[in-house]
Amino acid sequence: MSLSHCFVIVAVLLSIDTLKTCVVLDALTGTRHNSNKELIGQGLGNLASVLIGGAPGAGTMGATLVNKASGGATYLSGVFQGLWSLLAIVLLTS
Repeated sequence: MSLSHCFVIVAVLLSIDTLKTCVVLDALTGTRHNSNKELIGQGLGNLASVLIGGAPGAGTMGATLVNKASGGATYLSGVFQGLWSLLAIVLLTS
């Protein structure tokens, strides 16, 4: 299997994971997500990450559900969740 096939497989799996997370959150909140915006945003974020030496990623069910259960209701809760994760990584891995 060539390397490009591996990239496609990872992209598809990450996209499925993100859309699965969106569907579960939609069921909990009674809202409806925009799949195109989610996948375009994820793709652009992953491209930017790779350009600075990062690894591709996707929305995670566990972190999303903890955020929702803790009272997170706006996009800022996701931003702060990411910032706290980054801070923990920086402080705990040095």
